[in-house]
Amino acid sequence: MKDNPIILGVDDATFRFDQSYNNTYLIGVVCQGTRMVEVVKEKIQIDGNDSTESIIKLIKKNHNNIQYVATHTITFGGFNLMDIYEVYNKTHIPIIAVTERKVDLHAVKNALLKRFPAKYNEKISCIARAGNLFETEISTAAGKSKLYYHSIGIGIEEVEKLLEIISIDSKLPECVRMAHIIGRAFRNY
Repeated sequence: MKDNPIILGVDDATFRFDQSYNNTYLIGVVCQGTRMVEVVKEKIQIDGNDSTESIIKLIKKNHNNIQYVATHTITFGGFNLMDIYEVYNKTHIPIIAVTERKVDLHAVKNALLKRFPAKYNEKISCIARAGNLFETEISTAAGKSKLYYHSIGIGIEEVEKLLEIISIDSKLPECVRMAHIIGRAFRNY
């Protein structure tokens, strides 16, 4: 692994559940190591089913350069779930989906069943295809922190080494942290 790998970090923009707003953005920040190189965006539907295709579009905008993709979870714009397996199969770029806390899968399943009874199987299959949720501990400026992740196309040892390189000020990788900060500027109200 290079000292400054090129990574696309992805997070959703700020949104609210309101009938007058149906969309939000996925913000992509391309970093070389922890240095920002480019910012890209794609529109997604709140609670929709288009985040997978939108992330593929973000990757294809920089496909020749990107070595890894890091996302903030697999859920964007409410319950617009990314199919991590499909993204990897269409791009062949290793993906790491990180989260700061362990997911309560039972609560997620109940919420999906209640909100999306007709699309429950489709949405839950994205969670199942993400595979195991791994736990690791990384060192940041604030000390040791627990982090959880799904990954595909990359081994556990390489994920943990990569997270140590690209996580500085918070336990989120810098590219994801920057995408989150930029996404707050896209308020839909």
